[in-house]
Amino acid sequence: MPHTEKVGPKALVKGVQLLQLLADHPPGLSLDALSEGAGMPKPTVHRLVAALAESGLTRYDATEGRYRLDHGVLPLAGAFLEGVDVRRVCLPHLRELAEASGETCHLGVRDGLQIVYIDKCEARWPVRMYSRIGATNPLHCTGLGKAVLSRSDPALVDEVVAAGLTARTPATLTDPSELHAELERARTRGWAVDDVENEAGIRCVAAPVLDWEGQVAAAMSVAGPATRMDDGALDRLGPLVRDAARAASRDLGAGP
Repeated sequence: MPHTEKVGPKALVKGVQLLQLLADHPPGLSLDALSEGAGMPKPTVHRLVAALAESGLTRYDATEGRYRLDHGVLPLAGAFLEGVDVRRVCLPHLRELAEASGETCHLGVRDGLQIVYIDKCEARWPVRMYSRIGATNPLHCTGLGKAVLSRSDPALVDEVVAAGLTARTPATLTDPSELHAELERARTRGWAVDDVENEAGIRCVAAPVLDWEGQVAAAMSVAGPATRMDDGALDRLGPLVRDAARAASRDLGAGP
């Protein structure tokens, strides 16, 4: 029976660190680059990547002198993806957001050119906005929808514009140039605003939730009566919803 070196917790941590470095550099890294990036001696790196190679997690390209991830990571990635439930991952962050904001918070996903509400946490105020799980609204006039569009492929925005920017209230943005400018503002600050554009008397701030590929998986929002959601409230709640969405994104595997 071949001798197997005992691997302790520190070695496991270092091995994971090397896998993360290689994941960040798909073309691969040399032994020197791995050693420098991980802050480990080259003999240690060489021993660890050799152990990882035995499990099919890394391979060495002798032609280029680089180490890369190997096919063994695919079953692990597949198991992770199969276990991802966007609603389950986001719900704790949605609850924390509702507690911090005191307003009704929603979680939505895109379905075609609509946003579908898949969860909500009610406000603690007696006056609340009306909404229900399973309901849909257009992307172009909702906070959730604009948050999704702000981080989506431009082709989707073009599709939304081509379908017509129907006015839901007098404040709905129906000029494509105004919508594009609003989406650019949302991208810059990290959250979108529904300024009484979908429902009379209701304002909303929302932010996109990204998945492990950097694609929009969902969006989270804080919504309430315009009497409470004044400009000062929007300035305070915008960063809250942005940070909650970023935390949910990290849990889904998104990078920084």
